[in-house]
Amino acid sequence: MIHYSKINIITEKKDARGEPVPFDFKAVTLKGEIISGKNVICTSSNFKHRTRNIKFLDSQQFRKLHNISFIELNGNEVTL
Repeated sequence: MIHYSKINIITEKKDARGEPVPFDFKAVTLKGEIISGKNVICTSSNFKHRTRNIKFLDSQQFRKLHNISFIELNGNEVTL
């Protein structure tokens, strides 16, 4: 399990060259649907609003997610 407070560390991790490290996630939308993403990176985050912009590397699409919506990161459950 991963505590909610560790979301920033995992999603904004960089490799030795300073490039974002891809991760997998599952999240809940406002409508209650579960969405998932594989091989995504965080392009930016907003500390005040607790959101982050996620880029899907395979499709090149972007999505904004609230930190609280994450329920799984890299196969590990996110807890509050």
